Amino acid sequence: MDTIPAQLAQLRDRIAGYGKENLEEMLHAVAEGVRLVSGQDRIRIYLEDLTRGVLSCVYASGPLADDIRAVSFPIISREATVSSVFVTQYPAEFRHDQAGGSTFDNGFAERFAIGISSLLPVVSQGKSIGVTCIDRFQPGELLRGKGKALLGEFITSVADRLDSARIYHQQLLLARRVEEYKKREAASFMVQSAVRLIDKLVLASVLVPVTGDDGTARLAILASHSEDPKLKAQYDKQGEIELRRGTSLISRYLDDNAVIADERLLRPLFFPDLTQHSLQKKALTEEMALRSLYVVPRYEASSRKVICLVNYFSKELYRFSDFEMGLLQTHAEMAERAVNEIGGEHLEIRVLAEITELLQERAEELQPFLTKVLSKATELIGADTGSIAIVEEREGGKWLVVEDEEGTIVGAKNKAWLKKYIPPFRIGGGELPPAERSLTGYAAWSKQPRIIAHVAEEQQGEGFHRSMHEQIQSEIAVPVVCDDEVIAVICLNSLKPAYFTEEHKRILQIVDRLTSRHISDLQRIERLQNEVTRLKTDVAYKDPQISSYRLGNIIGNSRKAQEIVDFIETVSVPLFNRITLWSKNVLQEATIGLPSILVLGQTGAGKEFFFNNLYNKLNEMYREKLNPSGQLPVKKTNIAAYSGELTYSELFGHKKGAFTGAYSDRKGILEEAAGGIVFLDEIGDADPKTQVQLLRFLDNGGFVRLGDNQERYSRVMLVAATNKDLAEEIRKGNFREDLYHRLSELSVRVPSLNDRREDIPDLATHFLGKLYRTYRGDEPKEDTPTLAHDAKQILMNHHYHGNIRELRSILLRALFFRKGKMLTADDIRRALAAGMRELPPANASQELNERLSLEIMQRIANGETFWEAVYEPYSANAISRDVVRLVIERSKDAAGKAMPQVARYLKAVNGDVEENDEERRKFFKFKNFLYKTVKI
Repeated sequence: MDTIPAQLAQLRDRIAGYGKENLEEMLHAVAEGVRLVSGQDRIRIYLEDLTRGVLSCVYASGPLADDIRAVSFPIISREATVSSVFVTQYPAEFRHDQAGGSTFDNGFAERFAIGISSLLPVVSQGKSIGVTCIDRFQPGELLRGKGKALLGEFITSVADRLDSARIYHQQLLLARRVEEYKKREAASFMVQSAVRLIDKLVLASVLVPVTGDDGTARLAILASHSEDPKLKAQYDKQGEIELRRGTSLISRYLDDNAVIADERLLRPLFFPDLTQHSLQKKALTEEMALRSLYVVPRYEASSRKVICLVNYFSKELYRFSDFEMGLLQTHAEMAERAVNEIGGEHLEIRVLAEITELLQERAEELQPFLTKVLSKATELIGADTGSIAIVEEREGGKWLVVEDEEGTIVGAKNKAWLKKYIPPFRIGGGELPPAERSLTGYAAWSKQPRIIAHVAEEQQGEGFHRSMHEQIQSEIAVPVVCDDEVIAVICLNSLKPAYFTEEHKRILQIVDRLTSRHISDLQRIERLQNEVTRLKTDVAYKDPQISSYRLGNIIGNSRKAQEIVDFIETVSVPLFNRITLWSKNVLQEATIGLPSILVLGQTGAGKEFFFNNLYNKLNEMYREKLNPSGQLPVKKTNIAAYSGELTYSELFGHKKGAFTGAYSDRKGILEEAAGGIVFLDEIGDADPKTQVQLLRFLDNGGFVRLGDNQERYSRVMLVAATNKDLAEEIRKGNFREDLYHRLSELSVRVPSLNDRREDIPDLATHFLGKLYRTYRGDEPKEDTPTLAHDAKQILMNHHYHGNIRELRSILLRALFFRKGKMLTADDIRRALAAGMRELPPANASQELNERLSLEIMQRIANGETFWEAVYEPYSANAISRDVVRLVIERSKDAAGKAMPQVARYLKAVNGDVEENDEERRKFFKFKNFLYKTVKI
């Protein structure tokens, strides 16, 4: 019992975090608490329902739960213990007495095999709102005094939240009933007018599709009218019309989903003599003496799904004139409009009010905002469960993601007991193999909402339903579109077939239009914060043993390093002044081209590290002078990681269909980072087309997405880096001279490690500290290894071909294979001996990568996992992309080409990625790391 109060406190906090839309989630959490204290699984929760005047069962678990939920109790009754506890606010126990006669309680207990029940009142601010029941088949004590007190305190502590959600939920139910009433009233008004239009008409009716318990559609009478009350009563008594083939006259033209199957019903139908037809409702002709019928269909043009059928009857054989038929067709159109617009008006107003209220809260984080949007949409529409998936780029394509590989929610989902884990879904249409198709992926691909009325039928063919739970019967997906780009998809599910309607689609489209801009802004802020966090991580670490840090964490004992610091200090102020003008739309600024910096230096010298410190300086100024709570936009990419159209797409974006695999529109990084700064590494590898467009972009900020013809503009500062001799590349014709001059208006050369030897001792101490923190495991931070004086001397005297990367690799090997806490000269010599010192400089980097990859493979063979041997070192910049690539290539040679085989060989996963949710998450994380982070 000691841990139970702590678990109840967690449940209480969870309930406090729910909004008023989350009644069902609250009830599940309350039941979890009851189960925790009582140890029983059979639980009922009743809440006062003033719209029906009863105590409704809103939650039930255990045997016959669905049947139990269908039974309500009177609010006031002496025969029902539930009612008595509600009125008196006192706990009670009920024991089934088989000899006690046919009381309400005994009948209920007999029906549902209940031997004993413990009942606790749910009281909010002194007012009864419900009752909680704990049931058991066998008689005996259910709750002792301490448990009863603990449970009573827990229920009371969450009763206010429950009451708020109860009222909201019942208001929505009432609103739906009001809408239904309005629909009937509107339809009734129209059919009353119909019988006055033409003298021979004796009865008019509006039929609408409804779904029966078996999942098939039927036609129900929404409204009817006759000047003869007896005739109207006889007609209304006929009830619903079945649509199974051959069961009714209208079933010849409709399938059992109320979709027009016979094209003759796409136009009005005239039946001159009903007595000549076989009718399901024979009373129409035999008792009511109706003879002629004119049927006007109203349906959705795209799906042919019937909205309503308007019937016009006469009692004598009568042929309507062309004028009369035209009049009745216009009347039927008005009847449809009245039913649709008047009926749905209240709900649309409610949606507008709810979402507007939510937007005014201005939630600062994306995921909580999406959760609130989903909860409101689910409750307003009456869906059973739902999710919002975010569009992410993975494995060279676009995917919809609700939760990441660790199970962390990045989009939103509710009622998780119906959707325990939602894997990423690929965006695409008919070109995807059936196993990869989903309704959400199709909605994102087509940019159009879509409804699946019957999941079972969709699954029989090569449809677009991916089942997350076997009870889901129907589904609707609506894309969230901002600036003509799909950024998310709202998906709702129902346990009832054919639940979702065009009205529901329209409601979700309203939600899309109201929230899309805010969701896009939150996504952009989140991406920027993540990028800034990564940059800050690079410049934030400072070793306590070092005193030579300058400007962030640039180590600056040498003159060359100080020149880098001076460059950043000198250019940052005027560059920031230029950035400031972008927020003011100064016209003169746009005519002089965009600012750029060319960063030169050998491989591994620290060109990206220079950029990180420059950005950090500019971002500090941005937060100080422009936006204290914001971040200066930033994007980074490596030109060498792409080729051809993919390079152009990465920089400038593309339009859907621009090339194979371009399944949706995409912004390039120069557009995404508008108003900020972009780092382009390996600019010397840019292809001719990209060079031309970059030159044009730097001149006026204009660009065109691949496959598009619309001119767009963006303002960014471009920092380009290369290890190539661009003058030589220009002579060879590989690089444009005009682009070189444009990029090098400001130019800086990052010195090689051989040019700043006096910085090597402090650099070695700095990187050794970072590497130890990454690999130390449970060892305390205070045990960070140190470098002996003679070890530092060896490092200073070494000639480096790989610069900072080579130094870091030497230190990593020395750290792993050291003999004691201090790294000695012998440790460094062994690390150098395992390195490339004896090889020609041209092969040094390649050989180092080969040896590191072999070392990693050996560590994995000795028991380490992929995450320990590859993921963590790469994340800490301890190994390069080329090393990871070599590890993957060696694994493919050993295990086979398929990625699941590679993942198992490298111990990234342990089990079956198809059957085990946890292993599937690891596998997606593995692929995402390789394709998106490392960009292999």
